Amino acid sequence: MWQVTGELSALDARRQWLVQRHAELLAALRARRDAATEVPVAGSAGTPGIAPVGGGGRAAGASGRELSAPSARTALLVVGGVLVVVAALVFTVVSWGRLGIGGRAAVLVALTACALALPRPLRRRQLSATAEASAAVGLALVLLDGYAARQAGLGGLDRVGTAGYWAVLTALTAVGAAVYGWWQRLRLPLPVGFLMARLPGLLGTAALGGTTEDYATAVIVTAAVDFAVLYALTARDAAGQAGLRERLGGERVATTLVTVARAVGGGWALLGGVLAVGYAVVARSPAEVMRAWVPLGLLVLLGLALCRGLRALPFALRAGAEGVAVVSLIVAVGAGLRYVTPPGWAVVGYAAPAALLAAWAAVSCARSGRWAKPATGGPAGETTGGPCTPPSRAAAAVGELVATSTALLLTGVVVLPDLAHALIRPVVHGVALWGGGHPSQWSWQLATAPLVVLWLSAAVLAVMAELRARAVGDGDRHPDRLANVLRHAQVLTAIPAVLLLPVALGLPYAWVLAAAVVASVAVAVDVLRRPDAALVPRLLVLAAAGTLALLWASADRAAVLAVWGTFAASAAVLAHVLSATTSPPAVRATARVAGAFAVLALGVEAVASGATAGLPGHVTAFAVLAVACAAAGAAAAWHRIPGRGQVSTAVEGAGYALAAIALALTALHPDALSLALAITGVAGLAVALRPDRRRAALAGTGLLIASSWVRLALAGVSAPEAYTLPITAAALVIGHRRRTGTPGTGSWPAYGAGLSATMLPSLAAMWGDENWVRPLLLGAAALLATVVGVRTRLQAPLAVGGCVLVLVGLHELAPTVVQVFGLLPRWVPVAAAGLLLLLLGATYEKRIDEARRLRDTVRSMT
Repeated sequence: MWQVTGELSALDARRQWLVQRHAELLAALRARRDAATEVPVAGSAGTPGIAPVGGGGRAAGASGRELSAPSARTALLVVGGVLVVVAALVFTVVSWGRLGIGGRAAVLVALTACALALPRPLRRRQLSATAEASAAVGLALVLLDGYAARQAGLGGLDRVGTAGYWAVLTALTAVGAAVYGWWQRLRLPLPVGFLMARLPGLLGTAALGGTTEDYATAVIVTAAVDFAVLYALTARDAAGQAGLRERLGGERVATTLVTVARAVGGGWALLGGVLAVGYAVVARSPAEVMRAWVPLGLLVLLGLALCRGLRALPFALRAGAEGVAVVSLIVAVGAGLRYVTPPGWAVVGYAAPAALLAAWAAVSCARSGRWAKPATGGPAGETTGGPCTPPSRAAAAVGELVATSTALLLTGVVVLPDLAHALIRPVVHGVALWGGGHPSQWSWQLATAPLVVLWLSAAVLAVMAELRARAVGDGDRHPDRLANVLRHAQVLTAIPAVLLLPVALGLPYAWVLAAAVVASVAVAVDVLRRPDAALVPRLLVLAAAGTLALLWASADRAAVLAVWGTFAASAAVLAHVLSATTSPPAVRATARVAGAFAVLALGVEAVASGATAGLPGHVTAFAVLAVACAAAGAAAAWHRIPGRGQVSTAVEGAGYALAAIALALTALHPDALSLALAITGVAGLAVALRPDRRRAALAGTGLLIASSWVRLALAGVSAPEAYTLPITAAALVIGHRRRTGTPGTGSWPAYGAGLSATMLPSLAAMWGDENWVRPLLLGAAALLATVVGVRTRLQAPLAVGGCVLVLVGLHELAPTVVQVFGLLPRWVPVAAAGLLLLLLGATYEKRIDEARRLRDTVRSMT
């Protein structure tokens, strides 16, 4: 290893000479070029140490070596050092008893002294890596010396406590390693001493029998010492004196060491903060709280010193230090207030200082210029920045804002279960009420403390939104995104805080519900009066308050009728007024939502009215269907008014949804289902009278046919053709006259309903008929329709006839297939299926082309 290290040093020296020679030759060539003289191409034989480059030579990177010389050196040194330390450990633990006290001391001291003394002569010979390895071995032997001395009872050390002994030994070793590395200009002993400095505080606390707050204090003090030492070392570099860069031999190594030390010190401080905060939160007496104030106070001082005192720290680390200090202060104050506030108000003790400090932090951010938009008055559009603010103040403002916001959010999470229970308590009772049971008496209560936390959060969000808007010059034409987010969050927080206030005051249920309804209607009226002014925040208020009012109304039947009816009327008025042609897009979108909500609210009103009157669901469905039909009529009326087409579409869609709900309510009662299908079909035909809704005739006709099928099934009719054939004949005649009288009429509006009126019921009856007459006649009729569709190139006869013909064929083939499958061995169907798949795969492209041609042919039909 020594020889390898020496050869590497020689190679480094040779390389430096070659680099210098290369620069000299290059300078000479450039001088000749500038002098416009011819440069003779000479060989490299006259240049010692430079090998000629030819076609037969090998490139430097083509030597085939997978490991560089420095990597090999490092591997040898690491393995050698580890082996030496292991050998020393084995000697100390296993072979210790074979020597006397003098021999033991002589061997270990000699080894340690040699290992620690070798780095200086090694560095003179430029064997830096070997010197670092020797120093590492020496530091490890120092710890072994301490272990051996205590095991041998040297000077009565065996009577000293284990934790106390190792606390002193690790402290001395840490300081000694740092001093030794600084003195010898070595890189490895400095981080070793820094990392070993983690142990003395913890071991000393364990030796003294300390508690959690004692461990927290020890950890925080260790972090403070770390940053103090770092400050002293970096200050020397900043002042141009001999500091880390000069001692460690490079800017990169010094920067890496400082970064790692900051990360370790910051993590140690956070660990102490977590221990201190946890102990303060769970403290069971004022005395324990006062003991927790010691580490919390140290953490506050450390955070303030790092943020405002150490200018060399990065901005993020400064802001984090200030945030940790603020959180520690909040916890200290909250833990103290917990014993002077009434029972149940402990969370307010944390939320109140967090809210006050959050407001102060928002003011600091606004003053520090962190929220100000940069001015673009410089050359080439360069930003000139906001107010000139010291970095420490800006970092402190950001750290305070993040920390206080996080603390306030955590207090909100603590009270969230109580708030959620108060919000959904009427809904729970409403589920039991409308579910058909007999709910017991219920109470609606909320403690004041959770509501106070909610009020504090809303107030802080309002302050932050206002300061942000002022700082960035927020306006109506160019609103700031963060300011809008803060405003919306403040609205969503303030609405429950306001509406739950009567609950906390113990007011009756009716008063609380009335307050929510009045608030919603008042906001709706304000939107009607000023539709263009700050629409989004008011819509958020309307949505939040309205949702709570609708949910809370479910606890009482009369309240449901009153609230849903009131909101339906308000939404209808809102949609009518806001659907003006001159309204901006956001207002028109609001009008569409309001129109659809008005229809749905009337549907809920119909269901609630039927349930309150004790009507069964299939009877109540007709009230819902009446609302759907009225919505279709209102949509048709609004469609004729200029500028209200989009609102008309929204109202119409809501009506369709109610019609589907009404049909679903009658699904289990065929009589009601048949009547509901008939009414819906007639309404569909009425909608088809509109020029832009001609296709609704198909849906209306289909619903009427479905109604007739349900009625025939109820009558026990086994031969539906007697009833469907007249309808088919009339429908085909009317469709033919319409097609010949109105050019451009497609085959589906003309013949689709007539063909389906007979073929589909007959097809359904065929599957339960064992006779051969119906399949024969139906197949013949389907074949005729298919042939006519092909000859006339019409889609409807071809599609309906072809599908029915295929199903008739499957019906006739099914018994034979079942019989054949019973006779064949079980492996035959599997093999046939496999061969079929192979055949399909082999002809896939051809089949796709044929299917495309068939599709194009069908599409070309009318």
